[in-house]
Amino acid sequence: MTTATPLHSEPGPVAPVPAAPVPAPPVPESWSPAKRIAFRFVCAFVLIYCFAFPLDALPIIGRPLATAISGFWQVVVPWVARHVVGYEQELSIATSGSGDKAIDYAQTALCLVLAFIAASVWSVIDRRRTRYVKAHDFLRVYVRYMLALAMLSYGFAKVFKSQFPFPTVDRLTQPLGEFSPMGLLWTFMGFSPGYNLFTGGAEVLGGLLLLFRRTTTLGSLVVVGVMSNVVALNFFYDVPVKLYSTLLLLYAVFLLLPDLRRLADVFVFNRATQPAVLDTPFAFSSRVTWALRGVKLLFIGWMLYSNASRTLEGHMKWGDGAPLPPLYGLYEVESFTKDGQVLPPLLGDTSRWRSLAIGRFRMTLRKMDDSTQRYQVSGSPETRTLVLAEGRGEDAKKTTFTLEQPDPEHLVIQGTFEGAALHVRVRKVDTSQLQLLNRGFNWVQEVPFNR
Repeated sequence: MTTATPLHSEPGPVAPVPAAPVPAPPVPESWSPAKRIAFRFVCAFVLIYCFAFPLDALPIIGRPLATAISGFWQVVVPWVARHVVGYEQELSIATSGSGDKAIDYAQTALCLVLAFIAASVWSVIDRRRTRYVKAHDFLRVYVRYMLALAMLSYGFAKVFKSQFPFPTVDRLTQPLGEFSPMGLLWTFMGFSPGYNLFTGGAEVLGGLLLLFRRTTTLGSLVVVGVMSNVVALNFFYDVPVKLYSTLLLLYAVFLLLPDLRRLADVFVFNRATQPAVLDTPFAFSSRVTWALRGVKLLFIGWMLYSNASRTLEGHMKWGDGAPLPPLYGLYEVESFTKDGQVLPPLLGDTSRWRSLAIGRFRMTLRKMDDSTQRYQVSGSPETRTLVLAEGRGEDAKKTTFTLEQPDPEHLVIQGTFEGAALHVRVRKVDTSQLQLLNRGFNWVQEVPFNR
C-alpha cells in the first residue's frame, strides 16, 4: 500500500532577510569662499549691534544692562567720530524719540567697521573651515528671537493702541497744510482702532510664528510683508525710524535666505521640493532638551507678558484709555482784553488769541495770525487755575492763570502772559459735530462720500 503525498507540506526554517542598510546622512556641501566671508561678516555685525540680547530683555537685570550698554555707545561713538574720523560737529546723545539721529547712523557705521575687522580676523584664523552649519543654525535662532521680540513689542503697541492715539482736538481743527508728513501718518493711523488691531495683529502673528522652527519660514514671510510696508511708510512719511525698521526687514530676509530656492520651486517654477531639516543647532540628552523647552516657554511667557502689560499700561496712561482732563476740548475766544484794552478779532493780529485746544497733556494756543504755541497744561475749574508750561521737568517755564467757569460752556481766564495782563473769555465748541467724528461706518453707499 502506497502512502499519498500530502498536498501541503510543513514549511521549513526561513532564513532571516538582512535589513536594508540605513543610508548615511548627506554630507553638507562646502560653502563658497564668498558665502563663508559673508556669513562671518553678518554674524559679527548682528552680535555686535544687538549685544547683549536676550539678557537685556530679562526682568531685574534687563533695564540696567540696556542702560549701561546705551551709555557705553554714547561715550565711544562720539569719541571715535571726533578723534578717529575727524568729525568736528557734536553728536547729540539727548533722548528725543528719534532713531535716526546722527549718533545712530554713526553707531551703525562703527558696528559695520567692527564687523568687517572681526570678519577679516576670523577669515584668517579659521581659513581652513569649509562651512558653518552649526554656527548658522545658532545665528538663525538668535535672529529669530530678537526679531520676534521687536515684532511683539510693536504689535502690542498697536493692538492696545498706545503707539497711535486718537487725534487730539488740536489735530481735528488743524489745517491739513500745516501737518507734517509724520503728523499726517500718525493722525491717519490713530483714527481707526480697527486698522491698528489689524496691523498690530499681523506683527504679533509674525513674531509668534518666529518662535518655533517649524513656522519660521511662514513667520519670516509675514514679517517681510509687514515690515516692507512699515519701511515704506517711514521713508515716504519722514518717520525717524528708518534705520531700525530697515534692519528689522533685513533680519527677516536673512531668515528667508535658506528657503528661497524651495519657495521659488513652489511658487514660481511649479516644481517639487524637499522638506527642510529642522534639527536643533546642538544635540542634547532628553533631560536637557526638556529643560531647555521649559526655559523657552518661560522666556516666551515673559516676552508676551512684559510687552502686553507695558503697552496696556501705556494705553491707560497716555493712549486712548487715559482719562480726559476736566478742561478737555476746543474753545473759541469770544472776548480778549489786553492791558485793559479790548482787542477785536482781526485777522493777522499777532497778539490776540483765536482758539484754545486742550488735550490730555498739551494745550495748543492759536492766534489770529494762525500761528500756534504749544504748552504742557494742567489745572481744573475746581482748583480755579490753568497752568501752562514750556519745556519739561524743573527747568520748565510756567505761567499760571486764574480760571473761572461761569457756566458749563464758558471759561474766563485771567493772568499775565507775554508781559501783558489778559482777561479772556472762551466758549467750548461741540467737536462731536465734526464730520470726521460723526460720519461713522456705512455698508451701503450709493455715491462716494469724499469730502
